[in-house]
Amino acid sequence: MAKVCFGMVMSLDGFVNDREGGMNKLYASFEPNEEINDMMARTGAVIFGRRTFDLADADSYAADYEFQVPIFVVTHHPPEKHPKENDQLTFTFVTDGVESAVRQAKEAAGEKDVLILGADVFRQALKAGLVEELQMAIAPIILGKGLRLFEQLEELEIDLEKIRTIETDKQVEIWYKVLQQ
Repeated sequence: MAKVCFGMVMSLDGFVNDREGGMNKLYASFEPNEEINDMMARTGAVIFGRRTFDLADADSYAADYEFQVPIFVVTHHPPEKHPKENDQLTFTFVTDGVESAVRQAKEAAGEKDVLILGADVFRQALKAGLVEELQMAIAPIILGKGLRLFEQLEELEIDLEKIRTIETDKQVEIWYKVLQQ
């Protein structure tokens, strides 16, 4: 059965982008490793928010995106032109909420995992009790300003269990299981 995971690189002070909205400083230290490659192989579908979808040229996903799986984009406004797809990578624009996106993504993923990418859609899924695992890569930088990942979650108290930790020369990655909300 597919589990719903969230993955993100954030600064030591909790930001997922810098004061200009960029993420290059965070990913400068990112090093793919065996655990990340395994996670990618276990991923059967991806969920984005619209802002995450808009970070790249929509037609480039089919040729260049590392996850060649069905992608579900949670949005109030689907693009006018449907992006290019291929035999593995398809786009579904979900306008009826994150719960619907998770349900559809789990169905598409089959026995593989569903990966959520993007701060806003993550917060929506976490508030709805839909996230089962967090994978956080901590970049060796303090940004001071930007978009905080755990903003707007004041009403939640969530217990986590550390599953594993990986330390590379440039960053630390921590996997947590969500226990209760």
